[in-house]
Amino acid sequence: MIAEYNIIVNELAGSGHGKEVWAIVRPLLEQRQIHFEARISEYAGHTTYLATQFAKRASSRPEITTILLVIGGDGTLNEALNGLIQAHLATPMPLAYIPGGSGNDFARGLGMATDPTVALAQILNNMRPRPLNIGCYHETLRQERRYFVNNVGLGFDAQIVDDTNRSKQKGRLGRWSYLSNALKAFSQQEGFPLAVHVGRQRDSYRHAFLCTVSNHPYFGGGVKILPDADIYDDQLELIVLEEPHWWTVLWLFLLLLLGGRHLNSRFVHHYRAKDLHLLVNSVEVGQMDGQIIGNRNYDLYFTTMTYPFWIDTSVQGPH
Repeated sequence: MIAEYNIIVNELAGSGHGKEVWAIVRPLLEQRQIHFEARISEYAGHTTYLATQFAKRASSRPEITTILLVIGGDGTLNEALNGLIQAHLATPMPLAYIPGGSGNDFARGLGMATDPTVALAQILNNMRPRPLNIGCYHETLRQERRYFVNNVGLGFDAQIVDDTNRSKQKGRLGRWSYLSNALKAFSQQEGFPLAVHVGRQRDSYRHAFLCTVSNHPYFGGGVKILPDADIYDDQLELIVLEEPHWWTVLWLFLLLLLGGRHLNSRFVHHYRAKDLHLLVNSVEVGQMDGQIIGNRNYDLYFTTMTYPFWIDTSVQGPH
C-alpha cells in the first residue's frame, strides 16, 4: 500500500503556531520522500472547500491510499471533516491531524502527541484507517447538518469561546486564559430556557446557564468538563449548569479545574446517550469545536457516527 497525502495548513492557527508546525513537518516529509500536495487555508471556510476539492479528485487506484492531513487547530480540523463528508465519497478519505492550534482538545481526547515530530510519526507509521466517534447535529430551524470532533456548546460555554476568539491573548495562556475569559463571560451570560429530550426523558430548565454536548472529556484548551466522555465509544455526553449565585459558579469552575468533582453538584445535570434533542427558545450564542455557529434560537438533534482517521497513538516517537 502506498500512502499519498493531501495537506491543508492553517498558518494562522494558534496565533501563528500552525505556521511553526508546518516549518517543522515539511522538511521531514521531504527527507522521507513522502508524496504530498500542500495548500494553505487562507480564510474562514477555506479548509472546508479545500477538503472537498481534495476528496473529489482523490486517487481511485486500489494500491494507493490518499489521506487528508490537517495542520491547525480544532476549528481547522472541524472544517476539514465537514468538507470531506460533504464530498459524499463511497469510501471516505481518511483524516490525519497534527495539532497546531491554541487548545488542541481533540489531540488530548484522542491521546495523541502534540509534539509535531511525534505526531507526524503517529501518522506516517499508521497502517490502516481507524474509525473514531464523531458527533453530528441537525438544526431543524435552519435545516443545517454539521459534524464535530469535540463539542457543541450553548450559553456560557459559547460566550467564553466568543470572548476567547476575540482576545489578543488567545493561544498562549492555556486554561488560565480560559479562566479569565470565563470570568468576563459570566457577567455577560444570563440564564435561558432549555428543554432536554433523551429517550423518554423530558427535562426543562428555566434558567440554564451552560449547555455543552461533548464527544470527549476536554474543552477550552484542556479543561476536563466531562471526565468520562470517550472518543472511542458511540455515546455523547451533555452537561447542563443551572444559573446559581456567582460564588457557586466560581466554586464549580474551580472544582472543574481540580479534576471533575463539579459533576456531583446539585446545580449540574449530566446525561449520556447516543441521541439527544435540545430546544432553546431564546437567542443564545452557540459554538462548535471552538468556532461560533450563531446567535439565535436552536432546535438541535444530536447523534453519533464514525469516521476513518489515520493516526496510530501507540507510536511514541519518530521511527
